[in-house]
Amino acid sequence: MRKISFGTDGWRGIIADDFTFENVKVVAQAISEYVLETYENPTIIIGYDYRFHSENFAKVCAEVLSSNAIHVFLSKQPIPTPALAHAVVKKGVSGAIMITASHNPYYYNGIKFIPHYGGPANTQITDKIVKNVERIQKEGLGSLNPEEKLIEYFDYKEEYINDVLNLIDKKVFEGKTLKVLVNPMYGCGIGYVDEALKRLGCEVRVINNWRDPLFGGHLPEPNLENMKDLLEVIKSEKFDLGLATDGDADRFGVVNPDGEYISANEVIFMLADYLIKTRGKASSIARTVATTSMLDKIAQKHNMRCIETPVGFKYIAECLMKEDSLIGGEESGGLSIKGHVPEKDGILADLLVAEAVAKLQKSPKEILRSIESEYGKLYNKRIDIRTTSQKKEEALGRIKNFGKSEVAGLKCIEYRTRDGLKVILEDMSWFLVRPSGTEDLIRIYGESPDEQKLEEILLDVRGYLGL
Repeated sequence: MRKISFGTDGWRGIIADDFTFENVKVVAQAISEYVLETYENPTIIIGYDYRFHSENFAKVCAEVLSSNAIHVFLSKQPIPTPALAHAVVKKGVSGAIMITASHNPYYYNGIKFIPHYGGPANTQITDKIVKNVERIQKEGLGSLNPEEKLIEYFDYKEEYINDVLNLIDKKVFEGKTLKVLVNPMYGCGIGYVDEALKRLGCEVRVINNWRDPLFGGHLPEPNLENMKDLLEVIKSEKFDLGLATDGDADRFGVVNPDGEYISANEVIFMLADYLIKTRGKASSIARTVATTSMLDKIAQKHNMRCIETPVGFKYIAECLMKEDSLIGGEESGGLSIKGHVPEKDGILADLLVAEAVAKLQKSPKEILRSIESEYGKLYNKRIDIRTTSQKKEEALGRIKNFGKSEVAGLKCIEYRTRDGLKVILEDMSWFLVRPSGTEDLIRIYGESPDEQKLEEILLDVRGYLGL
C-alpha cells in the first residue's frame, strides 16, 4: 500500500500510480474527519486546475465530503489556488480542497488543504490528516453515500479579480498604456492576469491560454528554462513587460522588455522596496532561509525586522498573520502581502510589478539597478544535484558534521541548522544545503556580493559534499 504524505504544500503523486481515485477518496475522507472534529457544521469549497482528470478528482472529493454530511461548494471551472484561498476567507467557510500539482510535471496531480484562514495548512493540521489517512488505509474506507443536495456549484472569478484590483493603485495607470505580454502557461492563470490588466487600461497580448494537460511539453513553472516562448515573443515585438503564472497561478514570473528574465529573488526585493515607499512600513518582512538577504538590508534601513523562516510558504503565512509582515516571499516564486490572504499569489505579484513599472516609468531591470545602487548588488544561485540514495546519505552525514572553518577562503562566522545547513561567511556571503524530502536530490543555494566568489563557494561546498 502506497504511503500518502503531505509535503511543504500538500500531497502530490503520479496519476494512475499513487494518485488514483481510490487514494483521493481516502485523503478526502481523512480531511472530512479532520473538518468534522475541528469545525461545527462545516462547509468546504473545492477547486481544481487544468490537469488531466482534475475536475473528476474534485467531484470525487465532493462526493466523499457530502457522504460525511459536509456542505460543499464545488467550482464550476478551474480556479487558481490563490482565488480559492481568497474565497475561503471571503465566504467564511471552514476550508478548501484544491486539486493541483502546481508546477510539477504533467503526470502529477495533488491535493492541497486550505484551512479557514486562507493559507497553507500548517504541520499540526497536516499531521492530523495524515494520521487519519493511515488509519483509513489500515481499516478500509467503508461505503460512501453521496448527498447531491449538499453539493452546490460556484464561480468566484469576478469577485476575486475585483478584490485583487482593490489592492492595486489604479490611478498610476491613468493616462498610460502599458503593453504587457502574459503567459499563464496553460494553467489556472488563464483569464485572470490578462483580464485584470485590461481593466487597468493595459494593452495585453496572451500566449498559452488554453487547456493543455501536457503544458506544451514543459514544466508549468515560470522560470527561465520553461518560458523560452515568451522570451522569443517579447524580443521580437515591443512590450513594456512580460508576466507569467504557474500551473495553479500561485507562483509568478517576470521578464524585462529586452527578454531578460527577472529572478524571483529580484522581484521580491523590488516589491518590498516599492511597497514600503508607496504603502508605508509595517513591523517586518518575511523570507525563507533560501531567499535573498537583500530583504534584510531593506528591512534594516527602514527599522523593520526581517524574519527568516524554514522553506515552505506555510511559515511565511504565519508571519503575514501574526508578525505584521508587509510582504513575505520565497525564492521559488511565491509571495503575498499585508491585507491579502496568507497564500502565495502569482496573480497579485504580477499586478504589483505592473503597477511599479507604470508608476516609476521604468523597466523592472531599471528599477532593480536603482535599488542596487542604494544597497549594493547581490548574486545568488541554486544548484539541484540529483544523486544516488547512498551518496545522498553520505552528503547528509557531512552536512550534519560540518567541520569546515572556512569556505572559498572566507571564514565561517555563523551556522544555522533550522532547515538544512546555512553558513554565513565573513563578507556576508552565505550558502545553504538542503536535501529533498522525497527524491535523491540535494539543493545548494548561495549568495554573495561577488559573482566569481559565489561560484567558488558553490564549487567548494559541492566538493566537500562529494557531489
